[in-house]
Amino acid sequence: MNTILIAFILLFPICYIIGSVNSSIILSRIYKLPDPRDYGSKNPGATNILRSGNKILSLLILLLDILKGFLPVLIAYYIIEDKLYVQVAGVIAVLGHIYPIFYKFKGGKGVATAFGAILGFDIILGLICMITWLITAFLFRYSALSAIVSFTFLPIYTWLSYEILLITLVYLILTVVVIYKHKTNIHNLLNNKETKIGNKN
Repeated sequence: MNTILIAFILLFPICYIIGSVNSSIILSRIYKLPDPRDYGSKNPGATNILRSGNKILSLLILLLDILKGFLPVLIAYYIIEDKLYVQVAGVIAVLGHIYPIFYKFKGGKGVATAFGAILGFDIILGLICMITWLITAFLFRYSALSAIVSFTFLPIYTWLSYEILLITLVYLILTVVVIYKHKTNIHNLLNNKETKIGNKN
């Protein structure tokens, strides 16, 4: 068996476990705050924590979620040094966040962790995706819409950057997963029921 493939198989559970650790749930317990799965969008992520009014904690969770996508990619680069495997390692971390083993496979929507994984894989590509998110958020003030737009463009940005089908396909799969996790938000957006960034309800 290929040594790179063996290294990747050994790395797989590490990436998944890192992704499965949910900082919003853990920090909410430490600071004796309501469980983010019990209010707002019921999504254990930074945007929902922001609805509690705790901006500093929300920012900290955002950074930690980005880091847990970024760190597995750095580890993969160090061990494997193969772009495709490194890219997949980041996606596995995102899947860990979305389907965490520690929380009955019910996690967040993976946006911040995915941004971290993309930044680790290609910092320019990651920054372009984040700028797309920020511009959409500035114009419309919907976190979900910003995520949907930025990840819709991700495969296009990836193809323009690499012109490699497999690398583009990996991020196309990531796009499908992230947008699927926003299906309720899409319904709310279409019915003008989605909560804007900064609103508490």
